[in-house]
Amino acid sequence: MLLITDLSKIGRPFTNSVITLGNFDGIHLGHQELVRMVIKRAQEIQGQSMVVTFRPHPLKVLAPDKCPPLISIYEDKIELFKKLGIDVLVKIPFSLSFAEMPAREFVKKILCDLLGTKEIFVGCNYRFGKGREGTTQLLRMMGKEFGFRVNEVKQISLKSEVISSTKIRQLLTDGEVEHAAELLGRPYAITGIVIKGDSRGKTLGFPTANIASKHAIIPADGVYAVKLSARDTCYDGVANIGLRPTFDIKSLAIEVHIFDFNEDLYGEEVTIYFIKKLRKEIQFGSADALIAQITRDIAEARAVLAENPDCVDLGI
Repeated sequence: MLLITDLSKIGRPFTNSVITLGNFDGIHLGHQELVRMVIKRAQEIQGQSMVVTFRPHPLKVLAPDKCPPLISIYEDKIELFKKLGIDVLVKIPFSLSFAEMPAREFVKKILCDLLGTKEIFVGCNYRFGKGREGTTQLLRMMGKEFGFRVNEVKQISLKSEVISSTKIRQLLTDGEVEHAAELLGRPYAITGIVIKGDSRGKTLGFPTANIASKHAIIPADGVYAVKLSARDTCYDGVANIGLRPTFDIKSLAIEVHIFDFNEDLYGEEVTIYFIKKLRKEIQFGSADALIAQITRDIAEARAVLAENPDCVDLGI
């Protein structure tokens, strides 16, 4: 996959491109189906499949207070589009000056003259250009003028449920990681750096890796059966997200007890895949009561993860 992050670095304009445009937060099953349509059509016309997206998310520039927490980080998107088989990923830097570009100029100068658009696939109600003046209807009109075809794709549903990034964000916020995984087409995962904690887990007999997440969305407080990827190896574990009320600690922590593992991961990057929520975070009357519950959590997590024996990857 060719990654383009600077339009000025395109030495020779593309030709015969089949394009889809959007933010693609989460790259859920609906996004994946749209991308597969683009790839299929590009193969039919012997062209290149292309995704055009923006970094940062336009709302972070135009209305930061209205921008939702994002499901995907930059590195996730690149890897997911690569796995899907896209030929070219164009990441356009989004700025206030870029936002002033009229819809017609964007289509003519960038999509046509630079990216060589022959066909476009967009989701329903797609808007673009200065003041969101660009519509699917405008795209169709310009397609007739400049020689490209427009396909408007209806929202994809799963078991009669419309798949959307908004829905997935809410599910994760509620801790419904299994339902979110169904709509994503893979378990939700967060990546982060292992940092030093207060060693309380080790004191209790269950050492944990404390994670500083790069992702904006952390599932709801609670205990989860998880897979953890570190050093190119996948491990089973149990994660606790929350404020650790038994010890009256008020700062949010993401802690993972990795089964059958006793190595030092401090400073290393790891990825946690959330397989199932086991319970809510609760306060215990004593350390002994907490230890007994953790023991039960580990047994339950092992049983859950035994049904998911393969190492989890990005799932596409």
